[in-house]
Amino acid sequence: MPNLRWASTFTDARSTKVSILLTGEQAQRLRARARADGVSMGALLAGLAAEIPAFTSGQGRINLLAGLVESSAELSTLNRSIHHLTTLLREGSVEAAREYSAMLGTLGGDVQSHLRLASAALAELRPRRSAQDAGRPVV
Repeated sequence: MPNLRWASTFTDARSTKVSILLTGEQAQRLRARARADGVSMGALLAGLAAEIPAFTSGQGRINLLAGLVESSAELSTLNRSIHHLTTLLREGSVEAAREYSAMLGTLGGDVQSHLRLASAALAELRPRRSAQDAGRPVV
């Protein structure tokens, strides 16, 4: 079991030095997990201590962010398509603009899907609220 020892000096109200004695294998697993999540070992431990779902759920912070990036890229493609459609309509190219009718039919669902994904990803990346914080507004 890891041995935790608080440092005797607190240099800052926002950070505290903590020394953790781990076996070599435990340290390697911690380092590998932090590397896989794209964070420092300290950030991983802080995320686990704060019960941030992206760190505790096993889904992985990197996978969560990759899904969000992919969805954002798809939304960006939709944006470019809508811009092109607007240009075609402005130029009076109605026949060419009709090619976009299928895209327009799914546009609302695509945007809602992205917003659901973004909302879920952001929720996974923030610490769980304690009972003490339950009455405070989420910022």
